[in-house]
Amino acid sequence: MTLVFAPHIPELWHRDICEAPHVRRWLDNATRAFDLGRVTIRDAVRFGERIGFVFLEAEAALDGQSIPRFAFLRGDSVAILVVLHQKDGPSHVLLTCEPRLPVAKAEHLSLPAGMIDDGTVQSAALRELSEETGIELTPSADNLRYLTEITLSPGGCDERLTLYALDLSLPPEESARLENRHTGLAAEHEHITLRLLPLDAIPVLSEPDAKLLLAYHLYKASQTG
Repeated sequence: MTLVFAPHIPELWHRDICEAPHVRRWLDNATRAFDLGRVTIRDAVRFGERIGFVFLEAEAALDGQSIPRFAFLRGDSVAILVVLHQKDGPSHVLLTCEPRLPVAKAEHLSLPAGMIDDGTVQSAALRELSEETGIELTPSADNLRYLTEITLSPGGCDERLTLYALDLSLPPEESARLENRHTGLAAEHEHITLRLLPLDAIPVLSEPDAKLLLAYHLYKASQTG
């Protein structure tokens, strides 16, 4: 396997790209799965000091047959279905609402989620939960209930998503204070508004977020199973 870089990518970036965890993981996995020839890094995006998106083209074959050549690497992610329970009343979910440029939507409902930049999947889940809800729910990793791990778009992207559920019991007045709270990291240009929705309203949402819908059904199945 030969790794080359497009001319416009700064030479100072080359080592950082090669050492980025998601790039290393992809190269290791692809080398084991396929006959890899030339791999060209076509473009890359930095998020601060971190290498983020990487677009590559690879000469790859399986059993002597060429396979599609392009891949968009962004790394693995985690999302948490936070279910708020009340003594008297229906359960609600705590969702994020934020603008999403790739789908051209000014308001997109989803789960608290983020990339696994370092540490364990559980620690990343707890970090994102704190950053995106803006409150200290102080759950421990033992409270996170594993739902599944999925690939989101294997025809073009490497991303694997781990889904967790988190059950919390909050007084009604405390739950109400979460509604419309503004959160997110300014340094990452996050503009998040928290929303509370009845749990069973998720399946009837218009154009629901895929991970939200999947987490709902897995959660309900775990309750009845």
